[in-house]
Amino acid sequence: MALLPLVNALVRPLVPRSLRPLVAEKAYTARALAEGGPATFAAVAQAWRPHMAASALAGAVLLATRPRTRVLAAGLAAAGLAAGAPVGRRAARKPGAAPGPGDVTVVTANVRHGSADTGALAALVADERPDFVVLPEAGADFRDKLMPLLAGLGYRAWVASGGRRRDGGDVVLLVGERAGDVRVRPGHGMRLPHLEATGGILGERTLYAVHPTAPMSRRSTAWWHDELALIGSWCSGPVAPLVAGDFNATLDHPALRAALGRCRSAADGTGRGLAGTFPAGVPRWLGIQIDHVLVPADAVTTRFEVLDLTGSDHRAVLARLRLTG
Repeated sequence: MALLPLVNALVRPLVPRSLRPLVAEKAYTARALAEGGPATFAAVAQAWRPHMAASALAGAVLLATRPRTRVLAAGLAAAGLAAGAPVGRRAARKPGAAPGPGDVTVVTANVRHGSADTGALAALVADERPDFVVLPEAGADFRDKLMPLLAGLGYRAWVASGGRRRDGGDVVLLVGERAGDVRVRPGHGMRLPHLEATGGILGERTLYAVHPTAPMSRRSTAWWHDELALIGSWCSGPVAPLVAGDFNATLDHPALRAALGRCRSAADGTGRGLAGTFPAGVPRWLGIQIDHVLVPADAVTTRFEVLDLTGSDHRAVLARLRLTG
């Protein structure tokens, strides 16, 4: 790692100015992974399990065309099938219920350090009229730019830090008029602030607006495990909650699966469980789904969409739910 500054100094002049921020970001990521140890590497690799399974199966098909490599092809095929079996279930679509007037609609959209297009987001909110909108990486500054565009729609807004943090390290929650007398309070237990909403249309349930730490170093990977375990404690409680935000985790991560408890992903059974929400610059089939709405296991998903959001490196998730009990 001592050579990195020298390599950077030699390579930087050769990179076009327009590409330098991108290259610097990738170099930082590579360095973080190299220093993060096995747990960090595993956390990052597990997110790409569907892609590795597909690559193994594709490799097996190519190797099977030659007699000398058919044994290797069989091994790759077995590995691909073993890795892909649980993945395939997330792509399955089951018969769903039609949306109803009593459904609860939740949108979550990471706004990339407050740089997402507020006009595009406001248009999405105006069109869909969600009851709750969870905005990771939005703070008071982003809220102040967005709310005038929603004037007259009856939305209220809360900032997790109370305005003490910049956009990139905060979370904003919007609550629609139809949600009723919802009470919102700051939460505790995560490195980044989060919000907890109860009452109104939620009844006794709590909605958590969260942004767990990205597992990019030894320390942040430890935080990530602890924060997913905290979500697990919520989902194992007597009244299953809703949890929405950028989890920095996919359902290929054992830590997230273990956290589900009495919850499930709103994407289950919709056929969109593998639609990539990050990075937004690649097709959905090539990305990973790290933005989630977790719902009580007995809730019915009546609609689930992954939507583009101009100016963000994440896609938004919209989930419409019928809560029982």
